[in-house]
Amino acid sequence: MAWHSKRHNIKHRKAAQDSKKAKIYAKVAKVIQMAAESGDNPALNPTLDAAIKKGKQAGLSKDVIQKAIDKWAGNDMGEKLVEIFYEWYGPSGVAMYIKCVTPNTNRSSASVRTLLSKYGGNMWDPGSVWRQFAERGEIFVSGKIKNEKIKWKDVESVLPLDADEFELEIMETDAEDYEINEGMARILTSRENFMSTVNHLEQAGRKIEQSDLSYIAENTISLDDRAEEKLETIIEMLEDDEDVDTVWHNAT
Repeated sequence: MAWHSKRHNIKHRKAAQDSKKAKIYAKVAKVIQMAAESGDNPALNPTLDAAIKKGKQAGLSKDVIQKAIDKWAGNDMGEKLVEIFYEWYGPSGVAMYIKCVTPNTNRSSASVRTLLSKYGGNMWDPGSVWRQFAERGEIFVSGKIKNEKIKWKDVESVLPLDADEFELEIMETDAEDYEINEGMARILTSRENFMSTVNHLEQAGRKIEQSDLSYIAENTISLDDRAEEKLETIIEMLEDDEDVDTVWHNAT
């Protein structure tokens, strides 16, 4: 199974500079804000619950998360955010599915189209690219959390994954598939069983680096070094846009 580009993004985000992190925080906060439109109680709003978990994984503080919730939930009415997707076929046959979260669809459309036009390829009508992807839960786990007291201080560390132990644990969940690569486990679930799997892993003390609903390519293509470098440049430029939330593609 090919690893999705999100695993690369996790390492990239951890090593990012403060300015890059600030953009990531702002994007995740927008996702939380939009989720809060359906209710500010995560116990009654599964979408908000998932967004809050995503915020915590990205390193957002409780105050920042609460401000994002309050911005729409009646305490500090914010701007209306919408979710919009763009579909693109690029050079070398790469199919790209781009999710934006924005208060201004005209702005996001112009930005995405302008950027992609520099690299050739074409924007396609809704459904042309989307049909090549399946929406699934995607969870990355780096190990098991260990809490202990050292010199009267509570210290949290992460123990490396034990493949045999983790396999038994995954069998108790509704996960569809998993793999371990370089000490990181990637778990795939159906949309319906995504949050129950996340909650099970959290209760088992697992360190979840990232969890989200993703669009996974049903079939992938291989690129040569030059095409791969070009694709990485396109993704980095898209992710630098304030409206672009996530980029999925079908390249390995």
